[in-house]
Amino acid sequence: MAQKHKMQILLSPILLPLSWIFTGIALFRAFYYTKLFSNKTYQAKFPTLCIGNISWGGTGKSPVIDYLLKFFEKHKKKSIVLSRGYGVKLPHYPFILDKNTNQRNFPLPDEPTMLLEKNPESTILISPSRVLSAQFAEKNFPKTDFLLMDDGFQHFALAHQYNIVLLDIDDLVEKPFFAKLIDKNYNWNTLIPLGSWREPKKALDRATIFLIKCPQQKWQEQKEIFLKKIQEYNKPIFIFSIEIETLCPLFSFPQKPITDYAILAGIGNPYQFQKSIETYTQKPCKKTFFLSDHAKMDTIIEEIKNTTIPIICTEKDAVKLKTYSELAHKEIYYTKTHCIFHSHILYTADFDTWLTNELLTNK
Repeated sequence: MAQKHKMQILLSPILLPLSWIFTGIALFRAFYYTKLFSNKTYQAKFPTLCIGNISWGGTGKSPVIDYLLKFFEKHKKKSIVLSRGYGVKLPHYPFILDKNTNQRNFPLPDEPTMLLEKNPESTILISPSRVLSAQFAEKNFPKTDFLLMDDGFQHFALAHQYNIVLLDIDDLVEKPFFAKLIDKNYNWNTLIPLGSWREPKKALDRATIFLIKCPQQKWQEQKEIFLKKIQEYNKPIFIFSIEIETLCPLFSFPQKPITDYAILAGIGNPYQFQKSIETYTQKPCKKTFFLSDHAKMDTIIEEIKNTTIPIICTEKDAVKLKTYSELAHKEIYYTKTHCIFHSHILYTADFDTWLTNELLTNK
């Protein structure tokens, strides 16, 4: 999850009442769309899975969507990703991103491009309106089996039959009231602007299942504490971690043993990425480039060019860095990662079995 900024901690007495106001607005908005005017939501012809979170990021949505794309492809099911395509303006909407997309005279959004590179047979529809994308899929891809809505838990215009809600371990740590004001890693039921949550915990009632991003060892150590928070919702819980398979050269140069290195990360929790890299390499990093927004990549390109040690970045960062031809001579690596589901609670079997039973055979 995205850690709190130091200014959030310093200004916590001021931000706390603002968070209460934000909570009221979020509760009213959910009540308005789910109770008062539920008939205003569009019901797509295809089953729609929302892969979302309650916080503003860092819980592993993209790796989970990658996992689902591979699962459906393995089982000969056509799934289409609905993405908003944050950060870029495309020539038209919905914009089809697939293996036939040849236009490169305009920037493409990072996360959808990364998903396509990892799943070249997939189709991703990009539009600020998920309803428009769903209607486009109905008309142009009638053999679709499932729609995968990227980051849509707070989106009510398009109905989703399955809410796959992702949580990070920092969401679940048990701490007293004042600790949550000053601890940068504590976010349970702490809403924007004081914390990173977009809705209060009541919203978790809408979840179909929970996916908790947590290393296996950490889960075994803290399981009982974590379950105090989440078990009351009585929904299946699946625990996963994001593992590094290997480091891949971004450009064409011989891979060398890495000693000193820098890290570049434009994700919700770059510190978590740093810890993963240091664990994988068994060496501490010497320098970090942490970005809150991928649009800010332009501001550090000169510094990257002048960095004399290898740079390790995320898969999403690699998509952006590839567009800078002046970096072609740089020794840059990106992490090839995948999800590993290692534990489950309140369900009799693993996540793949849940997907098979609920989505493929509808048991």
